Amino acid sequence: MINHQLKKYRILILLTILVSIGFQSQAQKDLESILPMRNRVQLMDGFWKWKLEHVLPAVMREQGVDLWIIRSNEADLYYNNEGPIFTSLLPTNFEGMTYASSYAGPGSQQLPSFLMFHDTGAGLEYLEPENYDQITTLVRKFSPSKIAIGEYNNEAMLKALGKHKNKSIDSWTLGVRWLETMSTDQILIYRHVQSVANDIIAEGFTNAAVIPGITTTDDLNWWFRHRYLEAELEIENHPSVVVKRRPANISKYKYIDGSEKFRNGCTSNGISVTIQPGDVISLDSDIMLIGLVTDSHQHAYVLQKGESEVPQELKNALNTVNKMQDLFAAEFKFGRTGKEIVAASDKIKRLPGVIESELGFHPPPMFIRRYLKGGYMFSHKTYVAGMTSGPGYYPTSIVTNNHKLFYNTMYAFEPHTSIAVPGWGEHGLEIGIGQIAVFEEDGLRYLDRPQETKWHVIK
Repeated sequence: MINHQLKKYRILILLTILVSIGFQSQAQKDLESILPMRNRVQLMDGFWKWKLEHVLPAVMREQGVDLWIIRSNEADLYYNNEGPIFTSLLPTNFEGMTYASSYAGPGSQQLPSFLMFHDTGAGLEYLEPENYDQITTLVRKFSPSKIAIGEYNNEAMLKALGKHKNKSIDSWTLGVRWLETMSTDQILIYRHVQSVANDIIAEGFTNAAVIPGITTTDDLNWWFRHRYLEAELEIENHPSVVVKRRPANISKYKYIDGSEKFRNGCTSNGISVTIQPGDVISLDSDIMLIGLVTDSHQHAYVLQKGESEVPQELKNALNTVNKMQDLFAAEFKFGRTGKEIVAASDKIKRLPGVIESELGFHPPPMFIRRYLKGGYMFSHKTYVAGMTSGPGYYPTSIVTNNHKLFYNTMYAFEPHTSIAVPGWGEHGLEIGIGQIAVFEEDGLRYLDRPQETKWHVIK
């Protein structure tokens, strides 16, 4: 049975993080409260154990499944060939160490081949079948009404189920529901993670990192990369920094950076230019912390000579973009598929000044910390599981726009909106804000909303 004593450990770990980030003064930055690695691993492991006790039985009953059998070799079906469902269900201790198979010899690092969860009606029973023959014996004993198994390469499993194989269903939806459902504690902590990312972006979008006329986009890119390293943060992708420039200024500074570096007034990722007064700098970056990968799209304006603040037309543009994003957010309704949310958003009347606006979203990449006592670390790659706006999230097969929207699920919410701004050319200015959001009973909520009313400003 799932160990109900885990609750007291969960409370202790939660108190640790709350003391660190929840009860400090509002003036203290989240960036100054990043947990040491050991505490991060303990906290993450506590999340998964809490989910085993509370989320797993709930989603099994939601899907009408009373027996779930997971194979270790289902990994080929998943993103990065990692198998996050199997990994997340492996028994561990609070140091993130996995327990070896109960059938392996002393000191062995052999992982289990099978995991089994049986809903007895009173709770979940965890078993670790040794082989297919034992699976046959257990299935006969339990005589389940519905069995969830992986569909990939499952001939041996179907044979082991025998006459019960007609009760089997593909475990895809059950696995996604298990991975995507967040606890209230995780949502609380992930607000902190997004705030850490916002703190670093706010720092980078100042003269501490940018000197107009000297600093290049490549310089700023590496400034962010190094700042993450200093803060003991991991990242999934190299930061992307691009410049958006008025046509008049493209001509003005063409002797420094030729106009060929700009397409429709914007540079591309990987093309370095010198940041100049009047530029809009756009960042697409992430951090990895406590199991969550942020996905942040934010923008800064570089003041020109004679300007003491951001021009009113840019303030108005940002205000319109945020209103447009709120209209998109309102289309997140329980039970809708990703396709249906996008279809509803396409029918929204674009606000005055909007040239183009498109809703994009996907579950934020997440990761699991698991270690073997022999020192080998695995499950450090990210996975993406749940509902998305597009047809898929290549090469993963655990994300689709046919999946439905459920409560307590998280999304990288990143509409792309181009808006007409005087002096910025016929294509306008793209200043969509990317941020992490959670869907709850009250609707889609931004965890720590950046740039709701204000630009980042560089002098």
